[in-house]
Amino acid sequence: MYRPKAFRVDDPAAIAAFIATHPLAMLVTVGESGIESTHLPMFLVESPDGRRTLRGHIARANEQWKRTNTALPALVVFRGDSHYISPNWYATKRNGGRVVPTYDYVVVEARGTARFFDDPASLLELLNRLTDMQEKNVGENWRLEDAPIEYIEAQLRAIVGVDVEISELVGAFKLSQNHPQENIDGVLAALERLGTPSSLSVAGLIRAHYGSAK
Repeated sequence: MYRPKAFRVDDPAAIAAFIATHPLAMLVTVGESGIESTHLPMFLVESPDGRRTLRGHIARANEQWKRTNTALPALVVFRGDSHYISPNWYATKRNGGRVVPTYDYVVVEARGTARFFDDPASLLELLNRLTDMQEKNVGENWRLEDAPIEYIEAQLRAIVGVDVEISELVGAFKLSQNHPQENIDGVLAALERLGTPSSLSVAGLIRAHYGSAK
């Protein structure tokens, strides 16, 4: 991933927090059919020995797991909200108009070795952890035990787990921080004035990371 210095995020805690709040990932692999991708929720597992792994599952009917060349690195991408930034929002536009449009966004990328598995015990552990994490995020407490055991067993047979042991994990948070504060304030005001879910989300990220002079 191309990461200009101003936008680089390498802090492990910040990246882990981002993955926890943006778990929907794109898993990209290379195999006999070329490049393939699947969107799936994943979570980060950090081992005592320092190893970091991303874990999730795909449908057994999705043959990406059969075609993946596990000798080649897999790519996992997590994206947050993004928004178009108009040059009209920059205070410095009045100084000769030397500004251009851009996008603000937040993204995390991981590279590593993919391993697929389908033993019921590992799949059940995966589903329990993934479900517990997501139910907590929405303030509910549904658990696998709430469904009939024969139904869960059938669902386990319909999925394949995937672990990506991470060799590289990096982030890019492009939030107007390469501009003077007066431009950041103009972007914040415009995004909040728009009042859409994505504009308010990006404005919140800018405020959280870079504040406002106002």
